[in-house]
Amino acid sequence: MHPEDEAPDEGPDAVRRATDACLKLLSMRSRSRHELEQALTRKGFSETVREQALARVQGWGYLDDARFAEERAASLLRKGRLGPRAVLQRLEAHGVGDAAAREAVARAAGTEGFDALTAARAVLEGKGLLGCTLSAKERARAARLLDSRGFSEDVIHRLLGEPSLDPSGPEE
Repeated sequence: MHPEDEAPDEGPDAVRRATDACLKLLSMRSRSRHELEQALTRKGFSETVREQALARVQGWGYLDDARFAEERAASLLRKGRLGPRAVLQRLEAHGVGDAAAREAVARAAGTEGFDALTAARAVLEGKGLLGCTLSAKERARAARLLDSRGFSEDVIHRLLGEPSLDPSGPEE
């Protein structure tokens, strides 16, 4: 039996192991405090040990939710496949609070020079739904695609006119 196979306990050794686990996870990619806390919980560390380890990692500057949120938002917006609403949802799924996530998306959009209309156009172009006449059903499909990718109704309307989100078309 290896020492790491033993159930985590209290004390300095447990805090060291929890801290090492955090550092190992952070070496792979940036993470939010919430993600690290969940990982330590899954590994069976007590709340006291988790808090001490997270405080240590944060004290060393390796854990900063605001920095994580902005970097993650910038990365997702840079790829151009998601709109701001979807990026916001991703950040909240990482445990970033609503206000911090909104601020991070706004700052990242400014830093990256993100243009939602251009990004939405690229999404439609990638799916072969741009530059051709679309039937009502195809326009509805395109609108649903953009909506699912987190683009605003305004952006969808500007690109597609007034598509019905009902694939059967407008009722007469």
